[in-house]
Amino acid sequence: MSMSIEVNKKLGKFNTKLPKKGAFTIETEPEFPKLHTLCIASGKRGGGKSIAIANFIKSCKDKHYYDRVFLITPTYYSNKQIWDIADIQEEDIYEPTVTVLKEITALVEAERAEWDHFLFTKELYKKFQRDIRRPINRLDPDTLLEYQDLDFFEGPPTWKYPVEQPPRLGVIIDDCLGTPLLSKPSAGLVNMCIKHRHVGRGLGISIFMLVQSYCAQGGINRAIRENCTMLLLFKLNQDAQIKKLYSETDLDMTEEEFIDMCKEVHSVDYNFLLMDFAPKDPSMKFRSGWDTLITPRALTQNSENSITLAAAAIH
Repeated sequence: MSMSIEVNKKLGKFNTKLPKKGAFTIETEPEFPKLHTLCIASGKRGGGKSIAIANFIKSCKDKHYYDRVFLITPTYYSNKQIWDIADIQEEDIYEPTVTVLKEITALVEAERAEWDHFLFTKELYKKFQRDIRRPINRLDPDTLLEYQDLDFFEGPPTWKYPVEQPPRLGVIIDDCLGTPLLSKPSAGLVNMCIKHRHVGRGLGISIFMLVQSYCAQGGINRAIRENCTMLLLFKLNQDAQIKKLYSETDLDMTEEEFIDMCKEVHSVDYNFLLMDFAPKDPSMKFRSGWDTLITPRALTQNSENSITLAAAAIH
């Protein structure tokens, strides 16, 4: 039995005021995924996960979407040539210990404090410019010494990164299944993934998790999977994993359509299905690789060119 409602009387208009856009929103090109992101890349060993993420980070750095990216992995030196693509600095490489996220959180907070100090110094430089127009004998000696210590007589303060903007940061977690980072609740991984956009008093941080299995025993916690905003699915040999993923992602298609879409995308070696759960537009929810938009309908309507709908400029 269905229930209907009847509007008896409107009591007046309730005005809803929307907040202004966040101060640290990362503006990206129209075809580019939203940032910050909580991204999971899932696929078998040697399937191309690290290369895909390294190239994405490179593109983000080239566009100044990221200034600094931390890498947590026990296998850095085995994969150094891959991570060199993303210009990951060795000082930003960490082992997956139980305390590593606390260390990185402290670094994010330090980046935020440095940005706040830079803004303060810029305002102080404006005062310096007004003061030096006055006779030098009327200036407080301590103030002059402060200006000298800040090198204001050499020129205005400059920001440490190429673009003067709040620091844009990311974290890559690679090959960490079975390590304390994933196995110990005290490591704080679930908490970090849920609040990643708010770390550093709103500065935020993107997280990229590279795993061989989407829902393996002792792997990615379900709370993390449910908060994922971008999922890269590489070829899997386990139908159970694909069905499990389908059951959790609430997709507007049948399980059979989803499996067909995966098979079509994975027919290309090292390719991946990108599912964007926070797309800028509904038409951008699915991609084959980084730069080809696809729809499930296209897979059955045009077998010859079934997944190429539009090229999205990621590179």
